[in-house]
Amino acid sequence: MTIDQLNPGEVGIIEKVGGKGELRDRLLDMGLTPGTVVFLRKTAPMGDPIQLSLRGYELTIRKADAARIAVGPLADQSLNPFNSFKPCSGNCAACFEDEPAVREES
Repeated sequence: MTIDQLNPGEVGIIEKVGGKGELRDRLLDMGLTPGTVVFLRKTAPMGDPIQLSLRGYELTIRKADAARIAVGPLADQSLNPFNSFKPCSGNCAACFEDEPAVREES
């Protein structure tokens, strides 16, 4: 399975990064290395690009690039750092309902 085959809200662990030359180097430089846990946050309305969460940041990549990265299931769900995450519903207000309001001081 590759990252582009994940559904929003699914988690996988990177097994292999394909591609050659500069493309592969760029993917590795962005933190997409074997053993990294990735969470598919959302896809664009037409399906491309996709947004991933990994290593404490959000990354948006093209589906064609994601198809070069093989992922497997995360065997031990207790190691899943994204248990509290939920896929994007597109309703931004819903995501902030549970967060405390931040008051700006002048």
